[in-house]
Amino acid sequence: MKRYLSAYWVLLFAASILSAPAVADSVVRIAVPNITSLLTENRDGVYQKILHRALAGLDVAVTEQFFPYKRAMMVFEQHGADCIYSFTEVLERRLGKGAVIASFPLGKFTYYLFTPQDEDPISSLSHLEGKTVGSVIGHETYLAGVLDGHDVNVIWSKSDAQNVAMLEHQRFGAMIAAVPDVRPFMDHLSYDSKTPLLESYDRLTCHNTDANRQFLSNLSAQMKGLKEAGIYEQLAGQLYVEFEDPASAAEDSLLN
Repeated sequence: MKRYLSAYWVLLFAASILSAPAVADSVVRIAVPNITSLLTENRDGVYQKILHRALAGLDVAVTEQFFPYKRAMMVFEQHGADCIYSFTEVLERRLGKGAVIASFPLGKFTYYLFTPQDEDPISSLSHLEGKTVGSVIGHETYLAGVLDGHDVNVIWSKSDAQNVAMLEHQRFGAMIAAVPDVRPFMDHLSYDSKTPLLESYDRLTCHNTDANRQFLSNLSAQMKGLKEAGIYEQLAGQLYVEFEDPASAAEDSLLN
């Protein structure tokens, strides 16, 4: 009888272990796209510094894998990663708004038209009809709606640095880039700060699961505290862009 009771308790204990939530032992896999100055293969980009600082206050295991811009999004869409930096609105359109959730912002970005420093800025794509414009491969995921309806030939290159060089050599009439990404090259460029093409926020975007919802809730609280304490600005330096707390938008995202 004792032998049977022992076997019963062993089986009961094993069942409890198997049925227990694995959240504490799970690893959050993050896909890292290449975004000028903000996300790098060396893990020293501005957004990585902010995220790592926020994670220091959490008991959670995270791995990061760097990919080319468009490949990172494909890996996330195919569930090869739990989360990805940026792409929130893009992935909401592709997968459905309820399929993804997002954190408090890592930062704000704004797309503008840029011309060489010694030329007058261009305020509208309508001034570039029939001309060639440069931008970075993958940014079409954000710029498709902006470019729609304009007769503009876009050359998609590998980096902002390459576009700046091509712009200076008059390979195209203007380039489209985002602030703060392009700030390291601002000495070579001119733009109209009053006429943005598109404004949005970069966040950590995750598949909508119970575990990810809890993870992002905790993470967002840490990130918001860092922003309010001035740590964002400290870590970002010249790449820092001030933004108001989009609390309602973040709450809506987490509740979807």
